[in-house]
Amino acid sequence: MKRLFLLLLVFVLIGLNADPTEPWRVSAVAIADDGDGGDGNGGDSDGGDGDAGESDGGDGDSGDSDGGEGDGGESDGGERDGGESDGGDSDGADGDDGDDSDDSDGEFSTSPPGSSAEQNGTRSDVEADGDLISDLLDLILGSDRTVVPSEILVLTPAGQTPPDLAALQAAGFAVLEDNALAGLQARLLRLSTPPGADLEQAAQTVQSLSPGSVVDLNDLYEGAGSGCGDDCWGATLVAIDGKAGRSCRRGAPIAMIDTGVRRSHPSLRRARIDAKSFLRPGATAAPVEHGTAIAALLVGETTPGTTPLAPQARLLAAEVMHLEEDRQRADAFALVEALDWTVAARARVIALSLVGQRNAALQFAVQRASRRANLLAAAGNGGARGKPAYPAAYPEVTAVAAVDARLRPYRSGTRGAYVEVAAPGVAIPSASADGRTGTFTGTSFAVSFAVAAMLRARARTGGDPDAARQLLSGTARDLGAPGRDDVYGYGLIQSPGKNCV
Repeated sequence: MKRLFLLLLVFVLIGLNADPTEPWRVSAVAIADDGDGGDGNGGDSDGGDGDAGESDGGDGDSGDSDGGEGDGGESDGGERDGGESDGGDSDGADGDDGDDSDDSDGEFSTSPPGSSAEQNGTRSDVEADGDLISDLLDLILGSDRTVVPSEILVLTPAGQTPPDLAALQAAGFAVLEDNALAGLQARLLRLSTPPGADLEQAAQTVQSLSPGSVVDLNDLYEGAGSGCGDDCWGATLVAIDGKAGRSCRRGAPIAMIDTGVRRSHPSLRRARIDAKSFLRPGATAAPVEHGTAIAALLVGETTPGTTPLAPQARLLAAEVMHLEEDRQRADAFALVEALDWTVAARARVIALSLVGQRNAALQFAVQRASRRANLLAAAGNGGARGKPAYPAAYPEVTAVAAVDARLRPYRSGTRGAYVEVAAPGVAIPSASADGRTGTFTGTSFAVSFAVAAMLRARARTGGDPDAARQLLSGTARDLGAPGRDDVYGYGLIQSPGKNCV
């Protein structure tokens, strides 16, 4: 009866277009984007070169011959400018990543809740009434959110009244960490709840004792992903010259928030990398394959398998991914700390190759960080009908979708009004953690190309984050349906110039 009443309440709110204020929000954990995995020794990608026959809307299976990518089946609507059929949501025109295995391995991804209403033609409106409806439905029908058990985050902006610690402790909460965030100009607490306490009720209690703070759960996030030689198709498609010597050496650093990085890899031995771990004591670090591949793609050496997109740029590598039940995850607390560190270190472009659900503390950090830097994030690997992925779906973040060498959309890529641009992200050659070269797939690898193009856009606009973002979307090559669409956003990014500064 209670569930029926709450469902009726949802329909009433829809009819009235109600907009009640939420005293607190619940959010999720982020997971790194591992891609579909790398083939050692630059080995053949699974799938082969055989073309699949046409199917009515479904993805064609790739052939079994070795090497190359399998071609995805075409929908009855036919391919248009990279393979998107009219209507946008048909899976039939999706590009094949050349791997018959489950593509969900490619990205650190969860199934984030919430709707994606277009805002100003470029971004999703994360504060729309639909979010309230989604939250209520989550409470009624259950949620697929993943959080750190018995933990609550409290983020207090500078100038606001701090939480009443004595009252919190009297109510049974314990302070696990209390950190000053110089870059974000805020204070971040990680609390443990009283034994046996309901998390939702506990969050409400904390909010009542912290009226000037942002309160949320400690969500978990997953990764969103799986060198190029003479046929470096990715850099060629987006007009990035990866052999431009010291073109990115000067200026402020770029940053990646990901797994750790194997600095001993031959491609990274001379790279300028400042690494910092945000894993808590006792946590098991996630394998470094994903972070190593992203780092090599950005700043690695030009080798017989790879070439850098941002040659000799200084890279800030924030390690946030840990292993939890054999899954790679990062919690919201670590993400906020990592954003604070990168902003304080003057990062100008920040890559977030992970996906999860909305989190109030992470949203605050994103808003603050975007005042100084451009944030780019993986659009996600949830498929054509997947829910919006965060942090990509926040209005302040540039959400990047992935395409293959034939400009077809990555078949497991998430679509929606928050998708802003597309970039190469299928079968991308880069360094594998075993010291060799492999190929990787996922929207997190598309983020790397967008980061490199954003560097050039900032150079053209005098370092103005908003102007650089507008330039990147404004110069994109239109794909799919004319104008902005939910598959490619404004289209395939094109580097606005050769110089990074």
